[in-house]
Amino acid sequence: MNAAMNINPTNFTTKEAIKNDLRRGIVQVVYTKLNGEVNDRRGTLNFDLIPNKDHPNGNGTPDGDSGYINYYDLTKNEWRKFHIDRLKECNILFELKTINDEYEFHTLRFKKLTYGAVSRVATEVFMAKKALTTLSLKIELRAQGYWAEQERVSQLMDEIAQKDKAWDYKQQDGETFRLYFLREEEVVTV
Repeated sequence: MNAAMNINPTNFTTKEAIKNDLRRGIVQVVYTKLNGEVNDRRGTLNFDLIPNKDHPNGNGTPDGDSGYINYYDLTKNEWRKFHIDRLKECNILFELKTINDEYEFHTLRFKKLTYGAVSRVATEVFMAKKALTTLSLKIELRAQGYWAEQERVSQLMDEIAQKDKAWDYKQQDGETFRLYFLREEEVVTV
């Protein structure tokens, strides 16, 4: 979903409205720095997308200027801020939506990704750890910037099982393995 809003002093966009957008998922924020440089960032205030180690601990000091908005930069993996008066554009790139009781997230994308690319990463994780549950693989894939849109269980499981005959994934302890992967974007030429 691409919901764009242009920000200028004549509209009624508030700081709270922008923060609500940042809480919904991944947002593109384009703003001008004090030195005139334009920053184009991917940010969020959704704690499901922020690593636990970077969650606020309550020790921060509020900025004296109430026009600043803090956000977590998903590219730099650190907290940053911009001033609402210098914001040029705010686009919601991907909203988090739940698709089952375990709150698997979809419509998230950081990289173009084929099934084969995820299969290679998943196989490497398995070969290194000899353990593959939904949770362990997701943590590993997310650490490398891969996110999820659809599941393809049997094909990937068969591929990995062929590489290590001693591993019977049907007997794997923990969660049933499921891999969420991204479809490669179609290139449309005019």
